[in-house]
Amino acid sequence: MATIAVERPEQRIDGRLDIALELDRKRPVADQVYDALKQAIVTTRLLPGLSLSENRLCRHLSVSRTPVRTAITRLVEEGLIDVYPQQGSFVAPIRLGGISDSHFVRRSLEAALLRDVAKIWTPAMSAEVRAIIDSQDAAIMAKDADLFHDEDERFHRSFSVFAGREGVWSTVLVARARLRRFMRLFGRSERLPEVVAEHRAIIDALDAGRANDAVARLEYHLDRIFILLEQLPDRYRPYVAD
Repeated sequence: MATIAVERPEQRIDGRLDIALELDRKRPVADQVYDALKQAIVTTRLLPGLSLSENRLCRHLSVSRTPVRTAITRLVEEGLIDVYPQQGSFVAPIRLGGISDSHFVRRSLEAALLRDVAKIWTPAMSAEVRAIIDSQDAAIMAKDADLFHDEDERFHRSFSVFAGREGVWSTVLVARARLRRFMRLFGRSERLPEVVAEHRAIIDALDAGRANDAVARLEYHLDRIFILLEQLPDRYRPYVAD
């Protein structure tokens, strides 16, 4: 099976603003700037440590200072941007302590959601989620990393939708954003087929009516991030902080 080549961070240190914005007049500009900035940070198109000058962002996105400042404030609250007096705003490093806390939040909430879903699991739910897994397989074959990770999010979100608890998913998303940056920067391409296999194992357990087994397989799947933490190469240390 083909795998997706992971672009290493040292290949992209030119400091350019890899971010695009097509304004929708029906939505608040500040919300659109926030979404564009967050997406670029979470997918590591904007690397940790990159300077985010308000003036430069205004020019690059063709917007005024107010929506840029509002967006930066929101991202500071989420831990994705750091602001230093007299120095400016910078993409925040990946904080290892935050990874552990975010993983705890995500693991706890997703396991609870899965237990709720197991009580109402149907063949239609299974078919819907298996279609997402098939799409991930197709993304691997097409070497489309963005599609793979988008479908990964859709897979995990589906349980909150089935459980009727999408409000819980908004909390998971905050934690997931920190984890996703780590995975996009340091993840191994050979890991992606393993992710697909782990997703299928969760659904197999649900189809068989084994709720506890499904939760155990989900927790195993989510805990694999700690293998990456243990194997983090020294050359990536500039992008992380304790």
